Amino acid sequence: MSFAIMRCAKLKTTASVAASLSHCFRDRETTNADSSKTVLNTHFGAETAKEGLNKLLSLLPQKRRKDAVLAVEYVMTASPTWWQEASPEQHAEFFKKSLDWLAQKYGQDRIFVATVHYDETTPHLSAFVVPLTRDGRLSAKEFIGDRAQMSLDQTTYAHAVKELGLERGVMGSRARHQTIKAFYAALEKGTQ
Repeated sequence: MSFAIMRCAKLKTTASVAASLSHCFRDRETTNADSSKTVLNTHFGAETAKEGLNKLLSLLPQKRRKDAVLAVEYVMTASPTWWQEASPEQHAEFFKKSLDWLAQKYGQDRIFVATVHYDETTPHLSAFVVPLTRDGRLSAKEFIGDRAQMSLDQTTYAHAVKELGLERGVMGSRARHQTIKAFYAALEKGTQ
């Protein structure tokens, strides 16, 4: 059984957006990436982190709350076994369907950068979205919502990629995303 995986993070400062973009464009060391495969990565919306940040800044309203979420970063992938068994055409279709789902949720014009990473163990899409409402306000709350809305998003996203053989994870699961740093620390502790 292979699962569709989607998570999002709110980015409240230009520095946090710049740091995430630097990671996506490999402007900073990424220890879990295979540098020989970095040439396989593809970028949409911008060719550099600086260009992506400038694109974000051009989309932001002049007036905004001090604590406003400037961008939402989505990471979309599937179970590692799916990547091994799926064809290159299915991989491409997965990324297309993932971007289509984001465009339907936010609007194509709100996605300012998207990157497909093939240089990490599990390929994935990182996409950056401006949570700009129709009336020109920044409101991640309106787009992301509460737990119920996030659960619904998990369901609709899994439905969008279902024909590729992917399922939604367990509803109400207590499982939490583990950072790469925590994962490697646990591995190191286990080998000692």
